[in-house]
Amino acid sequence: MEFGETVLTIALLLSIYAIIAHILGIWKKKNEMFDSARGAIVLIGVMLTLASIWLFNLFITRNFQYEYVALYSSLDLPMFYTIAAFWAGADGSLLLWAWLISIYIAIIAIRGKSYDNLIKHAMLVILPTLAYLMYMLLTVSRPFRMLDFMPVDGNGLNPLLQDPGMWFHPPTLFWGYAAVLIPFAIMIAGIYLSDDSWIYRARRWALWGWLGLTLGNMFGSYWAYTVLNWGGFWGWDPVENASFLPWLTLTAFYHSTMIQERKGGMKIWNIFLILFTWELVIYGTLLTRSGIIASVHTFGQSVTAPYYIYYMIVVFAATVLLVAWKYDSIKNKKILESFVSREGSFLYNNWIFIASASSVLWGTTYPLLSEAFRGYKVMVGPSFYNQVNVPLGIALLFLMAICPLIGWRKASLSNLKRNFSRPLMLAAGAMVIAFAVGIRDFYALFVAVAGTVLVISTHLISASRMVTGQKKTGDKGFTKNVSLAFWNNRRTFGGYLCHIAILMIIVSAAGAVVYEKAETFNMRVGGTYSVGDYDFRLTKIDHYDKNNKEVSAALFDVYKNGKLVLSDSNALMYYYPKQENTNVKPMAYRVGIDDLYFSPQAITATGATVKIKVMPMMFLMWIGGFYVLILGIIVSLSTKVAVRKRRENIGMEDLNEL
Repeated sequence: MEFGETVLTIALLLSIYAIIAHILGIWKKKNEMFDSARGAIVLIGVMLTLASIWLFNLFITRNFQYEYVALYSSLDLPMFYTIAAFWAGADGSLLLWAWLISIYIAIIAIRGKSYDNLIKHAMLVILPTLAYLMYMLLTVSRPFRMLDFMPVDGNGLNPLLQDPGMWFHPPTLFWGYAAVLIPFAIMIAGIYLSDDSWIYRARRWALWGWLGLTLGNMFGSYWAYTVLNWGGFWGWDPVENASFLPWLTLTAFYHSTMIQERKGGMKIWNIFLILFTWELVIYGTLLTRSGIIASVHTFGQSVTAPYYIYYMIVVFAATVLLVAWKYDSIKNKKILESFVSREGSFLYNNWIFIASASSVLWGTTYPLLSEAFRGYKVMVGPSFYNQVNVPLGIALLFLMAICPLIGWRKASLSNLKRNFSRPLMLAAGAMVIAFAVGIRDFYALFVAVAGTVLVISTHLISASRMVTGQKKTGDKGFTKNVSLAFWNNRRTFGGYLCHIAILMIIVSAAGAVVYEKAETFNMRVGGTYSVGDYDFRLTKIDHYDKNNKEVSAALFDVYKNGKLVLSDSNALMYYYPKQENTNVKPMAYRVGIDDLYFSPQAITATGATVKIKVMPMMFLMWIGGFYVLILGIIVSLSTKVAVRKRRENIGMEDLNEL
């Protein structure tokens, strides 16, 4: 048997053994069975690591006798993309997914102290899922399938995938996909054991998965912005939506975990949020691999679609039956005493995310339904998504402004006036100033100006109160008080950083959409063309070879108010002889608060046809998404939450650190 498939077979057998050992350990109450199972789990991680290293080796050595290598690499493909071709197709990305799951559970197994009854039962969800993926890798999605002959060369990589984003977007998405399985399994174990502490154990894994999904979506957005030639950061592509959907439901889940932790409420809501998140991960995988959706992201037709569909049906049905069986032990406690309260704000937050996810899911799925029932596919355009999600985004923005200062249980009228009078006055003043200087657009005034001032002011007031509270416990000087307040409230401050990041993304999107200026010119060398406040002079046309492609470049000097602000900026087109494919390579350059975006339509020896866009505030999206948001998630991950055991259950309050 081929080495890679031998290793996968061993890993599959080990997973079956680990499942049996867990069942016997739970049934017979024998710890030695769990110790044996933990060893098998670590070995599964080793085996899948060996299989992955072997596939990397096959690409690096360009062993085209392997069908997967021949399909996604070639002799002229640069090594940088040859290695990344590991996850270019369905088979390799499925191996990546299984590999990451195996690493996660190996880490859990090695940390023996945390391998408690909850985790032992959770493994009976994780291990069968991993075994199922490995079965697929050995039967219907085989990265190590060998050809009967040795091709002279391979097909090469899709030119759209020959971009640095290939190194970041798929791996981070699968990091998130793999991580979502862990809180889902912990949730199932918690329901079965009637153990409410599952929410604390699931929280950090959910946050880790959210970090991966956030990075994956941000890298995908930036990749679209710099590769796909339409000058946007999000096109509501169906498969693009597929990775966004679990991000929305996981975001809602993380917010509502706080209500279950603090108040013991929203239990069933949280169960179904994490169930739907995992189901949407599988659904996104189905869309990407089955070929049922036409997209630049899909891998073509595949026979794996039924396997994902069957798995989704089994998981959903089993979870619903388990919830029905254990319903009496997981009933919600009443937590909403007033619609004007912190609890209410979390509930509204969840409604917004669920409404957004529902609209995106409907728009993504409707073409499939129309084809199934009408015989033809009716596509849903970006206008549908924007009409639904823009108002929801605005509502979310103002909810973020309200949440930090609203009280738990019930907010009185005097409390609301005291907390929000100053932020509202500041927002109104900012709008007046903005209107006076010429900002008249509704979205710019109410979203970019009023929303920004409200969110920042309420978060600063809340942060200052934490510092004041820290000062009352013992004044150690301003710097020390601030640092202690931050350290002791890391989860809250991490959330605030995430809020500021989302604010930056919303403001950036509003600025780019409202104030974007775009023109398409037929340009001659030496000619000057104007867009907004900028003059663009085409200085040179260049043609040259680079790696496996022929490059045509139009070079510009850019002036603003007569002053040179950019020289030798490029608009590029690539021709790939092997694929006989011509691709546009858009280029974006930042000047002040503006992105100057060049998208060539044609380049000849004497001129070029180029679309030029001036897009203000785009830099806020990348700073907010890649730096502030990620920092906020990492800060939140650094916290440990005390398990709250309530007096009615045990007669005293017992706090244990997880």
